[in-house]
Order: sequence, then C-alpha cells, then structure tokens
Amino acid sequence: MQLSEFFNLFLIISAIHGFAFNFFLIKKNIKNKGILFINLMILVIALNNLQSWFLIKDFFVLKYIQIPWHFLVAPLFYTFLIHYLHIKENFFNVLKIVIPIFFISIILQVVNLSFVNDISNDGNYLLFYEKYTAVEEAISLLISLTLFFYCYNILKNKSHLFKEILSFDNLKWLNTFIYLAGITYILWITALSIKFYLNFDNFIVFYYPLRIMTTVLIYWLGYELVFVLKQVNERKSIREKIVAKPKEEKENLSKKFIKITTYIKDNRRFLDNLLSLETLANELQISSSQLSKVINEETSQNFNYLINTYRVDFSKKLLIDPEYNNYTITSIALESGFNSKSTFYNAFKKHTGITPSSFRDQNS
Repeated sequence: MQLSEFFNLFLIISAIHGFAFNFFLIKKNIKNKGILFINLMILVIALNNLQSWFLIKDFFVLKYIQIPWHFLVAPLFYTFLIHYLHIKENFFNVLKIVIPIFFISIILQVVNLSFVNDISNDGNYLLFYEKYTAVEEAISLLISLTLFFYCYNILKNKSHLFKEILSFDNLKWLNTFIYLAGITYILWITALSIKFYLNFDNFIVFYYPLRIMTTVLIYWLGYELVFVLKQVNERKSIREKIVAKPKEEKENLSKKFIKITTYIKDNRRFLDNLLSLETLANELQISSSQLSKVINEETSQNFNYLINTYRVDFSKKLLIDPEYNNYTITSIALESGFNSKSTFYNAFKKHTGITPSSFRDQNS
C-alpha cells in the first residue's frame, strides 16, 4: 500500500471514529453544555479530516468551496473550557464573533472562487484557489494560536476561579490535551510554511503528520472524555450522598444531645459524684457507646469533660454567692459533684484558666 493510500484510509477511519464518539457523548451527556462544545470540537476535527479525504479524491464540490472547519476548533475548545470549569461568567463568549465570521468567510470564498473561475483558465484558477485557502488558513492559525495560549493561561494561572471542579477533577487530562495540541500546532505551522515555500505545489505530503496528529486527538480525547466524565459523575454522586448523610445524622445527633443535656440539667445529675457514662446511658435508655458518640460529635469532648463543665459552672455560682463566703472550697467542690478537692482544682483550672481561690478573690 502506498503512503498516500494509507493516509487516505487513515483520514476516513478517523472521521468515522469522530462521528461515532460524537453520537456516544451527546447521547450520554445531552444536558451538559461543556460536553456539547467539546463534542462539537471533535465533530469539527472529524469534518475537517473528511473534507481532506474528499479533496484527495477530487470531490467536485470542493473545487468551488473549502469549508474552513479548522477555524472553529480553538473557539470551541475555549468555550468548552469556560463551561466545564464553570467560569463562563468571567470570560467573553467568543463564539458570538467567531460563528458570524465563519459563515461570512464561506460566503466570501464562494463568491471569490466563482468569480475567478469564470474569468481564468484551470491552471490560474487552481493556483488562486490554493493561495486563497492558504491565506485563509494562515489567518485561522493565528486566531487559533491566540485562543490556545489564552486557554493555557486560564489553566495555569486562573485556578482560583475553578476550585469547585478541581475537587472532582485534577484536570491532568486537560493539561495532556494542551501538550498534544501544542504538538499539533507545531505540525500545522510547519505544513503551512512549507506550503507557501513550495509555492502551493506538491505540498500535501507535509500535511500527513498534521492529519495523523488530529486523528490521535480524536481518539485520545474521545476515550479520555468517556473515562473522565464517568469518574466525575461518580465522584459527584458519592459526595452528594456523603454530604447528605452527615447532615441528616447531625440533625438527629443535635436532637439527641439536647435531650441528654436537658435531662442532666433538669435533674441535676452532674451533682452526683458517682455518675458514670454507663449510669446515665441506662437512665436515658440508650447504649453507652451511642451516648459517648453524641457527646463527642456535638462538643468534640468526652463525657467527663461535659459533666465537669456543668459542675464547674455550678461551683462558680457558689463561689461568688456572699451567702457561702465562709464555706470552704472543699465543701463547695464536693457539693458541686466532684469527689475530691484536687479533682475540683484540676477541672476548674482546665475550664477557666485560674484556680477556684483566685476566682473567688476576683469576684468577692
């Protein structure tokens, strides 16, 4: 098989794969605008490759028009990027300008080529045809490169704008795409430069690497999107369930905690120096592990710390009450639910930062 035949086969297969990926991705993600635009980009690349195949086959319609599909690739990628990253409000909608220019360029091409075809012979017309489409391609390349570097800048320097998507997708696949696209642009610049250098004669072979690279992009991007989108959707689903569950648990825990603390305060259970986690759990008719969990979830502290909080608060009221000025701190400690003076001192200082004696002196 000759190189040109292999290339022709390569082009038509890549186009067919592009259309297949389009059908699959649209079917699975029809409501996702970001995926719609990347899907359109794949479609445009596939159409461009199909058109190249038709050009090689001398399809008669293409003697009068060569649709500049390449002009849409970078704008569609840019539009996909700002939608996928959920930052479209911060950036300009470039398609508002690109789409009208795209159709105007097609109309101008048809008019100009038809006019030249009417007034010149085949040889002059073919040369004009190649020059015209090459200049059009050069303009497209400059615009495409500008948008490409702008997309690169967004990914590298604007990450603070899309922290939400980064929690689901590390965007490594997009960085890889930028790298592959960079190689594609180098091949495009090389092929177009040689086209001008050879004065638009026998240049097609230099476009082979470019077409192969665009085919690689279709394959890689299609398969990568299927994998990434599945992964992102699964992670979002998992996170929604995980977030929803703790919220429900938090509400239930809060109700249980209120019930527990109300029981402790109303019945002054904290004044019982023999009170234990197991005793209180039995009184509340719940398991000790459940009681411990509720207290820990609501206060980030354990059972003893919670009970000592009530005991310290109660002792503070006795310490500043003039009626108990002559009472010893030990008596107040024991009546507050502590089983010894030392335990009281340690708990009091832990909760207030000062000793019971200092607290009494400051408030006397």
